[in-house]
Amino acid sequence: MTTTDCFLVTGGLGCIGAEATKWLLNNTTSNVVVCGRNVSPERMERVFHDVAPTRLKAIAVDITNQALVSDTIEREAITHVVHLAALQTPDCNQHRDLGLQINLGGTQNLIEAMKCHSAQIQRFVFASSIAVYGPRASYPDGRVSLDATPHPVNVYGAWKLASENITRIFNEETGIDAISVRPGVLFGPGRDAGLTSSPTTALKAVALGIPYEIPFGNRQDYLYAPDVGAAFGHAIHTPFAGYSAFTLPSHTVDTSRFVAAITDAADTLGIKSQCKLTIGNQKVPFICDLEYSNFQKAFPDAPHTELDTAVLTSLRTFQQQAQKGWLCKEMIQ
Repeated sequence: MTTTDCFLVTGGLGCIGAEATKWLLNNTTSNVVVCGRNVSPERMERVFHDVAPTRLKAIAVDITNQALVSDTIEREAITHVVHLAALQTPDCNQHRDLGLQINLGGTQNLIEAMKCHSAQIQRFVFASSIAVYGPRASYPDGRVSLDATPHPVNVYGAWKLASENITRIFNEETGIDAISVRPGVLFGPGRDAGLTSSPTTALKAVALGIPYEIPFGNRQDYLYAPDVGAAFGHAIHTPFAGYSAFTLPSHTVDTSRFVAAITDAADTLGIKSQCKLTIGNQKVPFICDLEYSNFQKAFPDAPHTELDTAVLTSLRTFQQQAQKGWLCKEMIQ
């Protein structure tokens, strides 16, 4: 990497986007441009208050506007692109036409824009999802291999799988290195939306001292948000050639184990009396037990924080946000 490199992070103010941006600012000397539909000084301050802003720029960009995306790549001299802009599962289910335009059409728009400036683009990393797989019961016991047969359970997963394929085709057509990354159940700072956001909401509820029920109790592959951001940082920054899809290092546990980690963290922080959590009977349809050794071989320096440590750090962060007024009870209801 050189100081002339410039990273574009679409969806850069979202949970993974913010953590990936922070990792790039802290671990490279390059400039980073974040883009999103809603960009404001207040939101930038809240998301990036803990990093130096000198190499960071924010631009309001609608990913469905191919001409605007192309102009941004050219004007900002973008060399590396991390694509995270997308609607989450609930919005995709409720607004399927818009979800199609953003999640699949937006990815194709970005790819076409990069092809227009292929001489300057060095790598593309696409944020896919474990939603490309089918339910856990569809696969044998034990660890599920990376190349297990995809069978998306909803349109969100179907569009992610389609976007993986057009990312692969982009690599084949242009020779530009490309990677699809498949995160699982993200938790921690910045997580505030999506079908599996309730474990993070439970952490926020404990920080605020209000009761909360996590709707589902089945096992999931949990990933700590800063680790996922770092994974995207390594994927866009570390030497790599060709195309591949990767699942990420995770902790496969059921909801009761995650709640136990929250309870222990609350005890450590002296707020165990504020831990008023219950677990519902719903089941999340996504897969778990995914094998992730391929990612670790390709990117051996990417972090994998121990679960209890990650939960404790997250709860402490939400405590601080509550004290600053950034987190309030209305956000939990």
